[in-house]
Amino acid sequence: MPPVRVLSLEHVAAVLKDIDIEDILTSQAQAFHAYSVNETQTPQRSTLETPYHKTLIMPSRIDTLTSTVKIVSVPKTDSKDGLPGVTIVLDNKTGEPRGLVNARLLTAVRTAAGSALATRVIFENKQEETKKALSLVVFGSGAQAKAHIQLLTHIMPGQISRIVICNRTLPRARDLVHELAPECSAKSIDISAFSITTGESTSSTTGTGSGSPHDKLKEIVQSAHIICTCTNTTEALFPGEWVQPGTHFNMVGSYTPAMHEIDQSLVARAWTLVDAKKECEHEAGEFILAKKLTGENGVLAELGEIFTEDGKFKREALPKEFSDRGNNQHKKKDVTIFKSVGIAAQDVAITALVLDKAEAMGLGSVVDF
Repeated sequence: MPPVRVLSLEHVAAVLKDIDIEDILTSQAQAFHAYSVNETQTPQRSTLETPYHKTLIMPSRIDTLTSTVKIVSVPKTDSKDGLPGVTIVLDNKTGEPRGLVNARLLTAVRTAAGSALATRVIFENKQEETKKALSLVVFGSGAQAKAHIQLLTHIMPGQISRIVICNRTLPRARDLVHELAPECSAKSIDISAFSITTGESTSSTTGTGSGSPHDKLKEIVQSAHIICTCTNTTEALFPGEWVQPGTHFNMVGSYTPAMHEIDQSLVARAWTLVDAKKECEHEAGEFILAKKLTGENGVLAELGEIFTEDGKFKREALPKEFSDRGNNQHKKKDVTIFKSVGIAAQDVAITALVLDKAEAMGLGSVVDF
């Protein structure tokens, strides 16, 4: 059997630091396309339950690329360091193990890449909004929140001027602000943390109202142009009525029928783009409930339907409703949502890309198996 390249967390971090973000986005767009045209194989995942975490075993294949098996554990409590996991990459011809890759960082990166692709195409179709100084509000302070901030500021250079990280407690959000402050400062972005529970903030200009934490959060949500929800909450994070017309959402936290990051009034106002229609119908709590209550959930397209096999955006394939937010014809639909529950093809693409890059950089431990 040929040697296997093993990539630790440190090896993966080194690759991500060196890799071109556009290469990540292109590989993810290709993965979404492959999924939407049925060029992937994703057997139903297996689940192991423990009192402390849920372990998921997820085999997948992109027919034009390779096959992988990912094993990831989802803690019952929030983890700021990402989900512990490993992905086995198989040789596409022989089926023998080719690589063993730490997946802790990659889960967050590939998820944020989907949000970045969706946000880019939606804002490209709202030309007047590309001229604004945009406010980004992120709920959650873990690895997903960090990756979303990094990728969204990459795809919207000079457009995002303010970021607010909202979390139940201030210390974790404050730690993330401190970690990202040098990057944001270099891009002239003001970044701050806000505690949903206490109303405390790291900035004198965030949540400046003299009222309760509830009132301050309302002010933050009302000022947002883009909102990313990266939490595992079972209750809506805020009332949908707070959200201004034209706001775009990236929702990546809920992945079971019991989880709800937004309320039904907001689902009813939204045109929605998803990573996978079938999976969202069974796993995205907000949209499962909407379908049950009203018979529809506003889902118009899968992300892969608007990209070509080489990862290029097909503008003509984007439903026109995503350009019509807030106009008279669709006055009841005035926000947009990208909802992701995660598809295994994303793991195939990101892991293969990182493994190839690591080989080119000479990184990793090569062992006989």
